[in-house]
Amino acid sequence: MQDAPSHTAQIIKLNGERITRTYTSEIVNTIEKAKHKSYSAVGLEFDFTFYGKDKDGLLNYNLEVKKRVLLNEKLNAIRKLNKAQKIAIKVATINNILKFKVDKNFKLNKVVNTNEIRTKWTGIKAELLNDFPDLSKMIADFDWQLKEENIQRVFLEDNFYNFFFSNVFYAEFDNKKLYNQSKTIANGVNNINIPIIEQRKIIKQDLAFTDVTIQLNSEMDSNNEKFPISKLNTFIGSLPSNIGENYMLDFDYKGIYKIKPEYGLVTQGTLNYTFNVEGLYKKTTTITFNLEKDE
Repeated sequence: MQDAPSHTAQIIKLNGERITRTYTSEIVNTIEKAKHKSYSAVGLEFDFTFYGKDKDGLLNYNLEVKKRVLLNEKLNAIRKLNKAQKIAIKVATINNILKFKVDKNFKLNKVVNTNEIRTKWTGIKAELLNDFPDLSKMIADFDWQLKEENIQRVFLEDNFYNFFFSNVFYAEFDNKKLYNQSKTIANGVNNINIPIIEQRKIIKQDLAFTDVTIQLNSEMDSNNEKFPISKLNTFIGSLPSNIGENYMLDFDYKGIYKIKPEYGLVTQGTLNYTFNVEGLYKKTTTITFNLEKDE
């Protein structure tokens, strides 16, 4: 592999073919709190189709989940689901078909079919309440999240979509670096959203600029007016800590996108980030996706 000259500003163009492409993905969360460890993971196979531009220049995409399975720690499908897992799988079906508006640089702008999502939820909610009458609080939480004034934020801050929609197309990489990007990690610590600043740069490319790897790093955006310092202090204070000791929240964030500019496609992505309060709390999230085939 050979680097392009450092003074060259490269631009990655987005694919404009109306072709269905199939991706697979895994999303894994591990939480260690005191001596308790919890693990959750889901595997997805989904079709992703471009349907052209609208009159405002936004791109229309459909994402249709073909397969969704819960995974064990060996990343094998769980055959026998417990109550919580059955509920999670049933609720997730409201997102089986999503219609997106996306900016030309491949940044998620909005979800279009919110009414369809709410209609699906109405049917699933009735089934859940019939099967599990004790779910009234969870039901109320979902009702609130799916209101029109809330649902866009839920998707725009969703950690998978925030990663998949890479926002790297038609932007110049000057000396291999792209401008920093403000993002939010939803439920980063417990249920607390954490603002971050993501840095991106090209770390590998061939001479013809047809195979590119972009590296992601990040730091917490502690100067952001929405940085939840009081919520974090309250949460850390609720942990079984030693009186008088100070505890720091450490953050580690590493990821890559693999892109083929010749075809205008993100072909692979891996993101791993950890929030850690030494000895008290540790949450690690891993998100991957891979382009499997084109129709």
